[in-house]
Amino acid sequence: MLRKIVNMFKMNRHCVGQIRVAQYPICPKTGAVLLHRPENVFVKKNLVLYGGADVLARLAAGDAEYKINAMYFEFENGSPGSVSIPTFTRAGGIAYYRALLNPKDYLRVPMSINASILSSDTTLYDGNQATFFSLTSGTTGALGRTFNAAVGSTVYGVGLAATPTIGQPTQDIVFARAYFDGTLFPKVSGKAVGTEWGIKFS
Repeated sequence: MLRKIVNMFKMNRHCVGQIRVAQYPICPKTGAVLLHRPENVFVKKNLVLYGGADVLARLAAGDAEYKINAMYFEFENGSPGSVSIPTFTRAGGIAYYRALLNPKDYLRVPMSINASILSSDTTLYDGNQATFFSLTSGTTGALGRTFNAAVGSTVYGVGLAATPTIGQPTQDIVFARAYFDGTLFPKVSGKAVGTEWGIKFS
């Protein structure tokens, strides 16, 4: 039944998103991320997965545990020239991430700031667009592989996820994914990779 509802809703026409990825300098004195100084900005539309419909159904039913509150930064260790960008469909959810093989992994990080609600057209909507933002954080991926400059960690894709049980990553539902089409973001000392992700409903 849920899949029939998904088809009727035409998820990727009525629910669209766009990512804005950049590297942000980190102040050497304070450790603060300088969000006003983005570098190497990359912009692209995302693909909302079937899991996105699962998340929306649970939220509509009043289950706030399924709010979108984490971002995945998919990375690969080694030479940046060897990074392979995957092809994927709307069915590629959490099982894809949990099956990543060495030297691939992903960071599972909370949002850096609370999501904001805006209107894409004030004559039609009171607030139909949610914007999320998160930064790379930590030195170990969700599968236990190292994330740092010394091993050549390179971020090449992102995911947006609901995490109903914080301590159980396998229970996450991936809302959307996007890749950078050959634009790579290597882990650089003194910088963090950040993604601003807008989801618009119409």
